[in-house]
Amino acid sequence: MALAVYIVKNTNKETVISCSGANDTVSLAISGIASADQQLGATGAAGATGPVVSVATVISSGTLGSSVSLRRGATGATGHLVFSGAPENAPVIQFNQYGFMENGQNNKDILVTHGGATGALATTWVVLHKQDGFYSKVEYEKYGSYDDETIVGAQNISGSPDYTG
Repeated sequence: MALAVYIVKNTNKETVISCSGANDTVSLAISGIASADQQLGATGAAGATGPVVSVATVISSGTLGSSVSLRRGATGATGHLVFSGAPENAPVIQFNQYGFMENGQNNKDILVTHGGATGALATTWVVLHKQDGFYSKVEYEKYGSYDDETIVGAQNISGSPDYTG
């Protein structure tokens, strides 16, 4: 049965994706999680990067005999196993609770596999944190150096651009 995928939450920094079903694999394309106020960066531009997304939390629940695994990159020896568990035990892993996030091959899509006994249903929620490659469509106004977070130190000095003398 094909896995059903739903975006539960999508902000400029975090996306929560739900995958439900049995005995199938789905690829979560990280290029498809830009929120309504974001766009992907042009990967050919100088200094631009493709999307970079870390896994913050994995939660899973399922019937007896179900299994779940999350991989990034290729499967097998060159792939990166992010998480594997038995949804019947309702595993939860919050990497960010321990002060880090799972960032192995974080520029690769995520493969979610629900396996186990035939017809063993499972639902897995994946909390993703966007690290790079997603750019805001919103430009915030800056009224002067005192509103500019990139300027530090004294600003009203003779000869400076914002001198009001």
